[in-house]
Amino acid sequence: MLSIPTFVAGVLALASVAYSAPASRADQPDVSSYAIVPISWNLPVKADDPSGATVTVTGTIQEAIAQMEASYPGWNATFQAHLPPPPTIGGFNSISAAALEDPESYICKVNQWKEAGQLSIVWGIEYLRGLTGSAKNGPGPGECGRVSCSWGSAIWWCNDNDTEKEVEWSQIADGAVYISQKCSRDSQYVKGQAFYKDRWNVIIRGDDC
Repeated sequence: MLSIPTFVAGVLALASVAYSAPASRADQPDVSSYAIVPISWNLPVKADDPSGATVTVTGTIQEAIAQMEASYPGWNATFQAHLPPPPTIGGFNSISAAALEDPESYICKVNQWKEAGQLSIVWGIEYLRGLTGSAKNGPGPGECGRVSCSWGSAIWWCNDNDTEKEVEWSQIADGAVYISQKCSRDSQYVKGQAFYKDRWNVIIRGDDC
C-alpha cells in the first residue's frame, strides 16, 4: 500500500470546509448548482517543523501548498522531500481501503460528470492519507467540500445529515479508493459516488483545476 511518511501527519489540519449542493442517490445526480466554498487549512510556516508557528490558507490541498510556496519560497521543496516517489497506475492496484465497512451503495454512470484521471486521484488519496484528525462539514443535506483537485481530477466529500458531520480523513481516502476500484475505466479514468449508511458520501469526478 502506498503511504505518506509520518511527517505529513503533523503538517496539515482542517479549519473549515463547506460547499452547497444537492448530493443525490439517484442514478443521475444533479450537479448543475454546485458552488465551491474553499477549505481553510492551518499550515506550518516551516514545512519541516509542524509544531511551529502556523498560517491559514484556503483552497484544495494543492492550492494551499502553492500559496505557502509563494509566501515562503522553498516551502514546497521541503514538503515534497518527505513524500514518497510519484505513484504509477500499476501502483494504484496495491492501495487498499482500511475502512471498517464498505459504502452501502455506489454509482459509476454519472453522465454529466467528466472523468478524472486515476493517477491524479491516487495522489489525492495519498495526501488525504497523510492528514490527522477529522474533517467537519456543516448541516446538509448536500453540504460538500472539494478536498483535492489536480490535473482536472477532484475528490469531494458530502454531508447529507441535517446536523454537522465529522469523519476521519482516512475514511474519505477509503471512499475514494473504493470508487477508484469499482468505477475505473481502463485503469486510467474514473468517476463515481459512494454513499455511507450514516449519510455522508464521497465523489470522484473531473473538475476545473
